[in-house]
Amino acid sequence: MHLLNEPARYLYRIGTRRLIRGMKTNEEIRRENARKLRDSTGGNSSFSNFINREPTQISRVIGKNPTKKIGDDLARHIERCFNLPEGWLDREHQKNNEVISPDVSDTELRIQMVPVISWVQAGAWTEIGYSEVDLNSSETYPCPVPCGPMTYILRVIGDSMIDEYRQGDMIFVDPEVAPVHGDDVIAILVDSGETTFKRLVEEGGERYLKALNKNWPEPYVKINGNCSIIGTVIFSGKPRRYRA
Repeated sequence: MHLLNEPARYLYRIGTRRLIRGMKTNEEIRRENARKLRDSTGGNSSFSNFINREPTQISRVIGKNPTKKIGDDLARHIERCFNLPEGWLDREHQKNNEVISPDVSDTELRIQMVPVISWVQAGAWTEIGYSEVDLNSSETYPCPVPCGPMTYILRVIGDSMIDEYRQGDMIFVDPEVAPVHGDDVIAILVDSGETTFKRLVEEGGERYLKALNKNWPEPYVKINGNCSIIGTVIFSGKPRRYRA
């Protein structure tokens, strides 16, 4: 039997401790993934509603100072609510826009990891797409509903949509979903080049962008070549549109 000398034993112990510290436990991986899902829905309250559990229970397992583990039953329940394959919560996921799971059916093959981008980037997203965004360094979240490969996340700014959206809320936008009456959309204004967030309304053969804030000075903007709709909101704490 080979015996290590004292310096070697010391280096072995140090290396082992570092290796152990670098490995996440299953509990840590579950909690990290659950927090990602929670954040994608807009917070503890929206997440608890989405999975039909009490907010206090959610706080105990994924809050700032959790006091309980995410058990197997809850983990599988969360996965079912988000249409994720069994065991998804227990695995670390790469930060690209697709996570491939080889042991599920074709309908569940692709789980989109979606990047958070700026409103300036959104204006040219269909042209630049992922080519100018490093997903390994970007903030990404799993999309809770089916979405296309060009889907992105914006954080709400301003208060034009305040009746349904708060500043800082995350909205998942799919530029490949054609908008219809009642959809919330991202549009780029031709004159200023600014990107705006409004509801698409169709009345009497005309189309408008509507601000949901009842106190907004000009709640309706008629679409007459003055803007271009560049994306449809498909999720924001609750499903808005499902991708066919």
